[in-house]
Amino acid sequence: MRAPHAPDTEYVATSMGVEMGDVPTRKPKAWHGFVCLVLLLGQPQAVSASDWFDWYGITGPCDGDCAFMIFGGKFVETPMDEVFFQGNLSPSEWNFGDSGLLGIAASRRVASLLDNKFQIEAELGLAKRFGAMDEYETWAAAYLRYVSFPWNDYLYTTVAVSTGINYASGIADFEKEKSDNGDGSRLLHYFAPEITFAAPEDKSKELVIRFHHRSGIFGLVNDTGGGVQYLTVGLRFGF
Repeated sequence: MRAPHAPDTEYVATSMGVEMGDVPTRKPKAWHGFVCLVLLLGQPQAVSASDWFDWYGITGPCDGDCAFMIFGGKFVETPMDEVFFQGNLSPSEWNFGDSGLLGIAASRRVASLLDNKFQIEAELGLAKRFGAMDEYETWAAAYLRYVSFPWNDYLYTTVAVSTGINYASGIADFEKEKSDNGDGSRLLHYFAPEITFAAPEDKSKELVIRFHHRSGIFGLVNDTGGGVQYLTVGLRFGF
């Protein structure tokens, strides 16, 4: 038995007054694309734990994760909020006092974040004031460092901020005046932002510019206000 002849598609469409190119199509809804994006991002093979966090540890061989720094600097009387939060970033506009600081610090990279764009470091340091102030300082801090500037193939640059504790062997008169309580505190918060520069072919030797600062964080630490701070320059050697 012969199958019925299928009508010619082009003829039928034409006879109905509709060209094939004019056949209406259903437009995708906006939420269709959103669903596709969610499904794409949800694929398990797209993300691994090491892409966003990688823990190196604080013990064992250094393998380039350790560093030693020596630095020195000059006492800065200009308040930190004027320097960083009011745009007064030029040291030529700061007021400097009659005290200096010499110090050393040892650090270790312990983790990285976001495919090594950020690094976390632990640091221990010791410094000696001289001139108008003569106390010792010691501190323990954690640093968050950004290492992925687009020009790093030409001048390797990083910026970092810290949080930690700083203990002084005595309380300088300047700190008593800035303390808001008249007494000050030997134990204060340690916040020391820094920027570093190195040759791309040898990142193990860095020039470090650091704003060495201790304070009570507006009374949060021992009901104390401001503390002493120094603009410092140093060299860091990685190993």
